[in-house]
Amino acid sequence: MYIFNSRRTPIQELIALHKSMFSKPEVIKVLKSESRNSAVDVFRGLAIIVVVLFHFNHLLPFGYLGVDLFFVISGLLVGGLITKEFRQTGSVNFFRFFLQRGFKIWPSYYFFLIFGTLFAYLVYSESHPDQLIGPGDALRYFFFYQNYTGEPLHWSFDHVWSLCVEEHFYILLPLLFLSVRLLFAESNRRNAVYAFVIGAIVTGIVMKAASWFLTTGKDTYSATHNRIDALAWGVLLNLIITDFGSRLKTFAGLKYLFLIGVAIFALTLYFHLSLGSIIFQKIIFHSIVSFSFFLMIFGLYFVDFTKWYPVRFVAYYRYNWYLWHPPFVMIVTDYFGVTFAGVVVFLIGSFGMAVMSTTLVEEYFLRKRKDVLNRIFPSGGRR
Repeated sequence: MYIFNSRRTPIQELIALHKSMFSKPEVIKVLKSESRNSAVDVFRGLAIIVVVLFHFNHLLPFGYLGVDLFFVISGLLVGGLITKEFRQTGSVNFFRFFLQRGFKIWPSYYFFLIFGTLFAYLVYSESHPDQLIGPGDALRYFFFYQNYTGEPLHWSFDHVWSLCVEEHFYILLPLLFLSVRLLFAESNRRNAVYAFVIGAIVTGIVMKAASWFLTTGKDTYSATHNRIDALAWGVLLNLIITDFGSRLKTFAGLKYLFLIGVAIFALTLYFHLSLGSIIFQKIIFHSIVSFSFFLMIFGLYFVDFTKWYPVRFVAYYRYNWYLWHPPFVMIVTDYFGVTFAGVVVFLIGSFGMAVMSTTLVEEYFLRKRKDVLNRIFPSGGRR
């Protein structure tokens, strides 16, 4: 593994980086890690596949619900990081946590915004000028508040609304745990965390209703306060697994939760299509879908999917594939149309870009993360 060494010359540093990049691929090391949950990998892989297929001319109906699945998974995994620190130290180092997540999210995100915009200007500035982010419109993308601003829309870039939700979540979650630490005695903190998380689930549902009935925009889709319930379902799942995982792991009936989740998901889609109710679509639909994903992941969490290598391989590159696939839609459909050849070119081109961005940008900064954080927080940030 490549490790930054300040004593090396720039040439030596580049040689070390080159050797690391062309040695055993990081994806192989990560997927073979015993600490990695293979079931979660499979859900992440399926989530990115359905989202990518949906965005190619709605090739897969309801594929956008993969974002809801991502939110639940994010709550589960990021909640796990916070819970572990909170249980071990009795507190949370907000700035260390925020920077830790930043090293994962920011480099690939800003690389995409900068070079994705350049790509768009070079490739379809004349054919699709509405897709370009102008200088006066860049701040909301660069500072993660695009999901609250609405128009003007730039379809090739507006999928980053979900990254805005994630970024806000990285601020809200540690603040929740810090609030518990300040407001409750140590003996009551565990129950208080459960109460706060359940309250966040209820808040997300209530906010959807409030956004629909009490605001002129009536947007219940992209604002963070309308999506917080999906993330909170993931945090709740982490708490349950953390506290009761040793007993649940041997419980044979746990797998039935997956089937119940699938049944609820199928019924939700049926009612969405058959009722034609705008209130159901705007308020209830995503709330129930998130709950169904919670049950599905819960039911299969302890099942071994280690050998599902193709799906897990795709899951490893999910973040950069999510970032880069929309700009490829425009250029591919312009040249190939919505054809089988177009789908193949789109999938290969966008995934290839994801692999390159992951290898050159994401992995590079993740290799530096531990060293940089230890320099800033030499004591580990614990109090």
